[in-house]
Amino acid sequence: MSRIRFAQQLSGDVKEAAADALLNELTGSTRYGKTREADYVFPNDQLDIGNVEESITRLGARTPANLTYGKDGKIIRIDGGEVIRNSKGGINIDKVPSPSGQEYVKYSPSVVDSTQDLLVEAQLYPERFPDATGSLAEARDLGFAHRYNDYDAYRAINNRMEVTPEALERFNSVVTKGKAEKPIATGMSGGGAILGNRGDTVLIPETDRVFSSLNKDEKAAYLKGRGDAFLKQWLQQKGRSMGTAQTQIFPPGNPSHMDHIQSLSSSIDVKGDDGWGYSDVPTNFSYLDQDYNVNAKLNYDLQTTHQLGRLADTMRQAGYGDQLPPNLTSKQLSNPNRQRLTQDEAVKDLIIRTVRPNTAEDLDYALKLLKQAENEQSRWNRIS
Repeated sequence: MSRIRFAQQLSGDVKEAAADALLNELTGSTRYGKTREADYVFPNDQLDIGNVEESITRLGARTPANLTYGKDGKIIRIDGGEVIRNSKGGINIDKVPSPSGQEYVKYSPSVVDSTQDLLVEAQLYPERFPDATGSLAEARDLGFAHRYNDYDAYRAINNRMEVTPEALERFNSVVTKGKAEKPIATGMSGGGAILGNRGDTVLIPETDRVFSSLNKDEKAAYLKGRGDAFLKQWLQQKGRSMGTAQTQIFPPGNPSHMDHIQSLSSSIDVKGDDGWGYSDVPTNFSYLDQDYNVNAKLNYDLQTTHQLGRLADTMRQAGYGDQLPPNLTSKQLSNPNRQRLTQDEAVKDLIIRTVRPNTAEDLDYALKLLKQAENEQSRWNRIS
């Protein structure tokens, strides 16, 4: 059989799995095939009924591919590499690989390091990249959106793909979540703790009724629409994390969490007429990778998140990286009595806990950073 005919008989998923296996052999690693690139899975600007099946195939987990070589050193056989299908002929989203180890670039203050990734540098220091193009330009623009609390730009950058109603329905009908193989939107619908302690606070948009006050049928109908909106948002992001410029897909669940873009604590739900708006509207939904989601759970706005990451990176490059405080645990984050810090308080807390100014030199450095942060806020808020 000719090489061309051999290749033509292979399905796309097997070819991709074989390419990953070959790259792992050539590099002596196991990294290839352990993530999914967003633009590989969703290569178009629109997900529609004509391309949704191919995207589902590209997204799915695969069986390991084994390569057999002939005497001339050429591949003569490929075993495995097929997409793992569920009973509906689709895939289970929980089996989709997500970034880990060195493939998982993190942005939270405890671990951020701009010297390890140019996209991180461009997002933290966008002023350094005036002539950037492509992914670097996107990272730069995302940094500016954070810096100036430009929520419209933040949403526009991250809504990368139009999703037609037909494609959404098809995706939800064959892609499942959990051991019970529920439709993915059903598995996503309870995000944001609405089924837990926030159910007594979250208002049904444009009403004065909290979610927990709804009867059984009303709750089911609301969750149905909410799950569909969550799935649409995740797809519009091409499965990427909204907070960062990284290009890999984070499947919804532990790798990627739904979080409100603007916080519940400052919304109409909590503040009444003084709030920015209703928290549980589709334009306020986002999916964030687990590490970046720490920032959102602390109820910081975009600018605070940006400034804390920038300061943490600055201190790491100055030799204080080992002293950066760790992220709060899930238990600490969910503590209703946890103190909420303002931007100024959070900045001071991070600097003092990291520099630990017990010497004149450290004290001078801490004061320099505090002054820098004050000047940044003044300049950024004046421009915004």
